[in-house]
Amino acid sequence: MGVKIKLGILGGGGDSLIGVLHRVASNMFDQYEIVGGVFNPVWEENIGFAEKIGLPVSRIYKDFDTLISEEVKLPDNERMQVVSILTPNFLHFPMAKKLLENGFNIICEKPLTTTYKEALILKEIQEL
Repeated sequence: MGVKIKLGILGGGGDSLIGVLHRVASNMFDQYEIVGGVFNPVWEENIGFAEKIGLPVSRIYKDFDTLISEEVKLPDNERMQVVSILTPNFLHFPMAKKLLENGFNIICEKPLTTTYKEALILKEIQEL
C-alpha cells in the first residue's frame, strides 16, 4: 500500500457510535491513517481514549483551536490532510469554516450545516 491519507478526528470519543463507525470506515481499504485529533472536551478523557485506541498522545490536542494552531506549524507532508468532524450538529459549520480557512480538507458527519446560508459560506470559502 502507498502513502496513506493523514486523518484527524474531532469528536467521536468514548462510547460515541458515530466515532466507531468513522474509525472503522477509515480503516477500510487501508487508505487512511488516524494521526490525532480532539475526541472529547475533557482532557483526561481525551488522552485516555486516544491511548485506548492506540494513538500517540503527541497529536492529541486539548481543543479544536489548538489542533489547528499546532497542525498548521507542521510540514505539509506531516500535517493532517483531512479532518473528520463528528461533533454535535451545531458545531459542524463553525468547525468546517475554520478548518477550510486554514487549508484543511474536511469530512463532515451530516448535516454539514444547519442553514442554507451557512452552506453557501462554506462553498464560497472552498472556491477561493
